Amino acid sequence: MLNPFHFSFAVPDLDAAKAFYVDVLGCSLGRDHGTWVDVLFFGHQLTIHAGADAIQSGRLDHFGPILSKSDWQALADRLHARDVEFESPPELTGAGTAAETGKYLLRDPAGNLLEFKFYHDCSAVLGRKP
Repeated sequence: MLNPFHFSFAVPDLDAAKAFYVDVLGCSLGRDHGTWVDVLFFGHQLTIHAGADAIQSGRLDHFGPILSKSDWQALADRLHARDVEFESPPELTGAGTAAETGKYLLRDPAGNLLEFKFYHDCSAVLGRKP
């Protein structure tokens, strides 16, 4: 079984993108924060940002897997052991709760930004229960 994948990117018109992915393609809408939305894209997570918000964040156009917590931690340990420099070190939020999540970011040799995530409750990928 494959892990879900996520991809985060900016669009010039968030409303048009949301209408396309949800209404035209039939994807499910998850969290909607006004300047960005999550969309369940055929089992994978898209985080679509409004252009201005995305440019200010400095960490857009990234991708990566959604792992189990044990795989997420094992990879973080491996990266630490190899002295890999993190763009953003491993961070837990909501530790010990049903909302527990973790993420870290690093760049590949070409400068591509990779984000590794886990969700205690994978339905939290979209911020909604299935």
